[in-house]
Amino acid sequence: MSKSPPQQINILVSMYLGYAAMMICRQMVTILSPAMLADDTLGLTKTNLGDFAAYGTLGALAGKIIWGPLADKFGGRFTFLLGIFLTALFIIAFGLSPNIIAFTGFLFLLYCTKSSGWPGMTKLVGEWYHPQHYGRVWSILATSSRFSVVLATLFFGWLMSFMHWRIVAFISAIFALVIFVGCYFYLKEKPENPRLFIEDRCNTDSPELANASKKALNNKYNHPLKGTRTLDGLIAFAKSPRVWLVVIMLMVLTCMMAFLDFVAIYLMESYQLTPSQAALASTVFPVGSLTGLLASIAFYDRFSKQGIRTVLTTALTLSLLSVLTLQYLPLFNFSAELNYPIALGAIFLFAFSISPAYYLPMSIFSIEYGGPHSAMLVCLIDAFGFAASATFAFIGGRLADSTGGWSSFMNMLILISAVGIISVWAFMQSEYIAQKQGIELNNPPS
Repeated sequence: MSKSPPQQINILVSMYLGYAAMMICRQMVTILSPAMLADDTLGLTKTNLGDFAAYGTLGALAGKIIWGPLADKFGGRFTFLLGIFLTALFIIAFGLSPNIIAFTGFLFLLYCTKSSGWPGMTKLVGEWYHPQHYGRVWSILATSSRFSVVLATLFFGWLMSFMHWRIVAFISAIFALVIFVGCYFYLKEKPENPRLFIEDRCNTDSPELANASKKALNNKYNHPLKGTRTLDGLIAFAKSPRVWLVVIMLMVLTCMMAFLDFVAIYLMESYQLTPSQAALASTVFPVGSLTGLLASIAFYDRFSKQGIRTVLTTALTLSLLSVLTLQYLPLFNFSAELNYPIALGAIFLFAFSISPAYYLPMSIFSIEYGGPHSAMLVCLIDAFGFAASATFAFIGGRLADSTGGWSSFMNMLILISAVGIISVWAFMQSEYIAQKQGIELNNPPS
């Protein structure tokens, strides 16, 4: 990836494991939810779980407002390490909570501190990797989120079959603290040579990609916002139509990803599973998301903006078809033995289709467009996404508890998925136009 492969590998591995530790702590709430719902001493309902997800999302939203400017000011390493440490402490506090108020408060703080991960990595990726490799690097890092969720759900779901859910929460915190110690020693803020990539060349036969790479590298070292204040960055973002398009896109995609918080309960109630079985079965969502990201490692940096627009729009169309399958599957009168694997396949395809669009375009855009304010930009975009997700969680929990039950929930998800197709196409079209205009400006006709 660069002239210092060992250093870059160390940074990549550190970010990968560190973000996995934060995601495991965050995901524990979802993993534990079936057991918490079945714990008679707590007296929880699906509405409570929906509220937990919503307040947690509001905590994540607050965290985005806090951690973005901090990462721009103090650097990615400090932000990232502090986030790992605090998430471990708050999952311990969550496990010790005696009532709904305490659960809600510590869940809010857990999600708030977990929000430090992405802005911290945004600064580190911008410092350590060539712009032409942002797609590949972000694809790899995003698999950390999905891979850790898969392993955590399988492992901790298995532990719940013979351990109390509170003990399982404490075990996840110990794992996160071990990762924190390793990251402390191996994670570095920036390369010793501040212009490490200035002589790099894009190895491609495509003139369009080569010109785009040259422009991106020039933008990296001579960014229009270089030397500006935080307020100047905010004003520039507020005036940009591209920023608002990516905000809308991420709001929709975050709501779609929030389906993960309901998958275990949905499967448990729709297919009469035990809490442990439901937790294990729900891994189909993160497995699908992980598979989609693994596929994006191979293709994302190889396509132009126009090509990516086509791929992602097609993928979002498949996600809509997946939700339609879940909604109307009972109408086909298949046997229960057949309905269950079809439902799992539809959930897998849904997650597979949306994960590249959810993780990659916004992350790459934030580094390239945000420059010195990239962490703040990625957090602002995420904040809007989490606000939408909180609304989804509040409404989703109540719809699942309503007379219409999961059918009403799926109708809402169908509508959101349809809007997702439009929003992804619109943002990627704006990126294609911006890239084309930039190349034409750099290569005027003779």
